[in-house]
Amino acid sequence: MESTEMKRAYSVWRLLRYCDTVDVLLMLVGLLGAVGDGVCAPTLLIIISGIVDEFGKGSTSQRFMAIMSKYAVYIIYVGLGVGLASFFEAAAWIKTGERQASRLRCLYLKSLLRQDESFFDLQGANAAEVVNSVATDTLTIQDVIGEKVPQLAKNSVTFFASYLVGFCMVSKLAAVSFAFMPLLVVPGLLYGRTLAGLARRMHAEYGKAEAVVEQAISCVRTVYACAAEERTLREFSHKLENSVMIGLKQGLAKGLAVGSNGLVFAIWAVLSWYGSQLVMNEGVHGGKVVAAGLATITGGLALGTCIPILKQLLEASNAGERICNLIERVPTIDSADNRGLLMEAHKVKGEIEFKNVSFFYPARPETPVLQDFTLHISAGKTTALVGVSGSGKSTVISLLLRFYDPLSGFISVDGTPIKLLQLRNLRAQMGLVSQEPALFAATIKHNILFGKEGASMEDIIQAAKRANAHNFISQLPDAYETQVK
Repeated sequence: MESTEMKRAYSVWRLLRYCDTVDVLLMLVGLLGAVGDGVCAPTLLIIISGIVDEFGKGSTSQRFMAIMSKYAVYIIYVGLGVGLASFFEAAAWIKTGERQASRLRCLYLKSLLRQDESFFDLQGANAAEVVNSVATDTLTIQDVIGEKVPQLAKNSVTFFASYLVGFCMVSKLAAVSFAFMPLLVVPGLLYGRTLAGLARRMHAEYGKAEAVVEQAISCVRTVYACAAEERTLREFSHKLENSVMIGLKQGLAKGLAVGSNGLVFAIWAVLSWYGSQLVMNEGVHGGKVVAAGLATITGGLALGTCIPILKQLLEASNAGERICNLIERVPTIDSADNRGLLMEAHKVKGEIEFKNVSFFYPARPETPVLQDFTLHISAGKTTALVGVSGSGKSTVISLLLRFYDPLSGFISVDGTPIKLLQLRNLRAQMGLVSQEPALFAATIKHNILFGKEGASMEDIIQAAKRANAHNFISQLPDAYETQVK
């Protein structure tokens, strides 16, 4: 258990590695603002203590108005302090949260695009989840940094400052109220633990229903062909039944959580009775009793608000761990590695040789694809690989482009093993047209430019002609500026 907590704490600190100097300064300013915001409420209670005492002294009108004017000025100062501190608190934390989340998104996507094919093969069904993490996990981290951390800092300061004020004013009353602290924490526990758990279950159930809709829409022709519309609707309704039951439980839990705030009035009743005993028997000023009671209750409620935030911090630490693990992962076949020999394009002949190559896919180690495979392709020759599905035709191309590395044997281009070549330089010497080509949501011109950044329009037209696509593209209304959808 201890190692798990240390691991979570370490994952939180790992995120700070990606902060720059501006982020550190923003967090310090935001922390000072949170401290100022947190001490404002206890400070106001000190002023209220003096006001209540003045109400009971029976001073002359002139003296009473002078004192009230003085306290009004103090309250104005506190109000200005709250406004200023809150502004710096919110502005600084939201700004740094946005900056850090944006930086993590860029680093995450950069690292994700850097990974080799085997990484996505081993992810299997979780591949989509890995891709979606760039949005979901970074949003979680941004929300925690921008809102939850300052709330936690502010409420923690409010808790300590309130009880400090309470003990300084009426220590006996503060000690009695300390015993009621667990009751003040109950609303926070109900909100944080029960409602958060039900919300996760609700999200999971909605995910099951969304999967039915997604499959039906993506394969709508099959649904129509099999006359499965009614069956799809029934399945969708069935998946929603559990979410309805969870929603009822969520409503009940939320009602109990909101209703439990009534415990504050019961606690205040006890403190009022005990405070009256202190006033009558020990001569304690009524203003101090009122301020000490309000301070301890305020501090207890602030502590109860901190508990669900701690849970969200742990969720953010888990998200940070997933993001940092991918950002720091260095693939075996690294496209960002600039080491290796360079091939000059005008000197490349194109002689390819596979020698004693054996290979199986990482996700299917029990199924060998190539065993002691040898092939020689002469430069300038056209070679066709023929075989049944699964015989390794596409695998040969994947190995040549170093999407994967063979388990044994070697592959060479013009007599040089491809493992010794710089990966980007190797792939720049080849052109691949797959069986099912994918087009990006951009113009035809920009899709062709993915193959060679910075190419001129003449180069683009020449590439299209060599692919027998120029005549077709020229007949489109916008030619090479046609948007691919």
